[in-house]
Amino acid sequence: MKKKGGSRKRLTLRIYVAQHCPSCDEAHRLADEVRKRFTRVNLEVIDLGVKGSHNLDDVFSVPTFVLDGRTFSIGNPTPAELFTRLTEALA
Repeated sequence: MKKKGGSRKRLTLRIYVAQHCPSCDEAHRLADEVRKRFTRVNLEVIDLGVKGSHNLDDVFSVPTFVLDGRTFSIGNPTPAELFTRLTEALA
């Protein structure tokens, strides 16, 4: 789907993590894969344990995945779930 002016659709994916979170290692691995596979996704990994980080989506648990302002996974999705969701959203 092309937008007006020929620009291609872009998405914002925010992944909320924290240093104390054992599941967040997998969230970081998923983020790395998203960076490699989805160049039209603006990816933000937000560590809520870092002073000055902003909880833009009022999440209450980590990891949490938020796509264009809508939470779609509390906890890590499977890679297949994440990649399918991104592919469909970009279509």
